Order: sequence, then structure tokens, then C-alpha cells
Amino acid sequence: MPTYAVVTTAHRDQVRVALLRSKVGGYLHTGAGPGSAVLFDRPKPRFGRISRRRMLNPAWELAVDSKAGAWLLEDDGQCAQVTACYPTGGYLSLGWTAGWTPPEDPAQLAAHLRLWNKDCAEIARKTGLADPEALAQVRNDPSPDGSRIAGEDILRRICVLVGAPDLVVGQSLLSQAGPRGLEFERFEAKAR
Repeated sequence: MPTYAVVTTAHRDQVRVALLRSKVGGYLHTGAGPGSAVLFDRPKPRFGRISRRRMLNPAWELAVDSKAGAWLLEDDGQCAQVTACYPTGGYLSLGWTAGWTPPEDPAQLAAHLRLWNKDCAEIARKTGLADPEALAQVRNDPSPDGSRIAGEDILRRICVLVGAPDLVVGQSLLSQAGPRGLEFERFEAKAR
């Protein structure tokens, strides 16, 4: 199932206040937990398409308005991606493709892991995650038998790290009319 959702370390009451300024409507998960989850409506296309910026803006604005890190979760079955949006502005993405294989050359693998760990440390620092090593461990390297972790499972691990509910994984208002589950409340876009 495709995923287009946002999770944040902020409590739902803090998120509810931030969503009063949202330019995109959607649904806020109202269940218990330290973090929160949001399903944003499909962004409006411009010139017949939805740009990357329009996909990212609701998560970025939520991070800035709630003053807490927000994580845009995306999965299309071939690639899972999280974009960590910082409360101070800016963002950085991590991606996991279904068929990715780490470099066999030890020097290339070491360079890859250095860059991966550096990006994870920066994201953890700027979003307030306590354990950058735990983020760096979320990888989809193939196991010895050739199997690998699915994109939805990767996104669930991110939800655990953030402390947010994972029931938004596998949900996307880009491809479904409303959320699955009863613990959601509707919020409307702020009039322009």
C-alpha cells in the first residue's frame, strides 16, 4: 500500500494548534502516544502535476509551526523515503530502494557508511532524536538468504524512533478517500 503521511515528536495538542495555520487539510490521529501522525490531503496540482515541493510543504510547515521535527513518510512499493523536516527550517531525506545492494568494495562501503552515519547524525541532532545510531541502523541491506526488509517495515521503525503511531504507514490520501481507522479527526486548510 502506498504511504504519504507525516509523523512528529510533538504531542497531538501541539500539532492541533500548528494545523490551524496549515494550507492543506487532512486528518490528525487522536490516539495516545508521545508523538503524532497526520494524513494530509492531496496537494493541488499546478500545471497538471504535483511538484516535490508541494508534497513536502505540509510536513515542513508543520515542523516549523509546531517547533518540533516532522518526518514525511513516503513509500510506493519500490522506494521508501523519509524526509526529516527541521523546526528551524530545512530538511534532509533518507531513501531505501527495494533492490539496493551495498557496495562490495570495502573502501566504497566504508565511504557509503560514513556518509549514511553523518546524515543520520545530522537528522537526529536537528530533529531532537535521542539516538542517532538507532536511526543509522534502519537499513535494508540484504540478509545472507537474500531477503530484505520491506519499505513499510522501514517506515514503521521510523515511527517507533519518533514515538509516533505507525498506523499511518500504508495510508495515503493521494490514493484513498479517507483514513482507515476511527481515531482520526478532520482539519481543514486555512483559507488564503
